[in-house]
Amino acid sequence: MNQQVVYQDISQIHPYENNPRNNEAAVGPVAQSIKEFGFRVPILIDGKGTIIAGHTRYEAAKRLGMDKVPCIRVDDLTDAQVKAYRIADNKVAEASSWNDDILRAEMDALQALDVDLSSTGFSEVELDGLLRDVDDSDFEEFFTEPAQQPPKVADTGSDPESQQSGQPAPFQPATAQQNGSKLIQCPHCGEWFET
Repeated sequence: MNQQVVYQDISQIHPYENNPRNNEAAVGPVAQSIKEFGFRVPILIDGKGTIIAGHTRYEAAKRLGMDKVPCIRVDDLTDAQVKAYRIADNKVAEASSWNDDILRAEMDALQALDVDLSSTGFSEVELDGLLRDVDDSDFEEFFTEPAQQPPKVADTGSDPESQQSGQPAPFQPATAQQNGSKLIQCPHCGEWFET
């Protein structure tokens, strides 16, 4: 299969109207990547200039004000294959995952080379979680804070059968009254919410 990259005028290509992928959040990072490293992965288009794969790269190129983009014209697939490939191209990437230890080592190596890690597409929060050493002392404060006293809970009654059997009563959320408002307590986190 001979695939030739051609630089196509961006005005002569267009998105597939039923593209099922929501890619708006990725346009900024992809634009940053193209700006940093160049347009390295061509857009796949059919004979009419409709995008098969590369909608995000197309939007990023428009955002960057590019006039021409690298494309590969796909003319050896049937209409049904093109339709399936549009979905497969995005879906198969979801099957992979990161090896955090190796990724951390690669990021450490990039830092040592003074590379701006934001160029990798990872957010500051993700990079902090990946690169910061965490130990048990980081969690101690969560377990040493004094518990807040909840509002006085209204007596909702108890189940006499459960008291006799020693089994806990079926779950009933705790409720209370405060300043004329009804409060309910979350059984999971213990927080009180006004209803």
